[in-house]
Amino acid sequence: MMKKYGLILLAFTLFMACDDLTRSDLVGKWQLKTVEKNGIETAVDTVWYNFQSQSVFAIQIYAPQQDTMYMLIGLKRQQDDVLSIKLESGAYLDYSDWPGTDRSFTIEHLNKKKLTLRSEEGFRYSFKKF
Repeated sequence: MMKKYGLILLAFTLFMACDDLTRSDLVGKWQLKTVEKNGIETAVDTVWYNFQSQSVFAIQIYAPQQDTMYMLIGLKRQQDDVLSIKLESGAYLDYSDWPGTDRSFTIEHLNKKKLTLRSEEGFRYSFKKF
């Protein structure tokens, strides 16, 4: 009987450890590869989302017409599969599809190499780890 409870405890601990690994997979730099809206997918290669810690977030946008890299920084909060981001300012938002400085996403897929986010507006963003 004691072995049975020990195995259940071990399985629960491993399950929780896997969940923690998945959460930590978000930290790092992700290159946006596609944006999908209403079934239409558009390729992208000039945007990076940076999850630098449990709360720091940055977007890097390369504008080829100006040969310039723009950066927007802010804070993120994650609760389960919901990711909320608040940017410090609206500067350079014209170079993005963000409607404002606050945005929420649902994490649809996350592993060490691939991230898929769905915005409140119905956009699906697919990233690869950079």
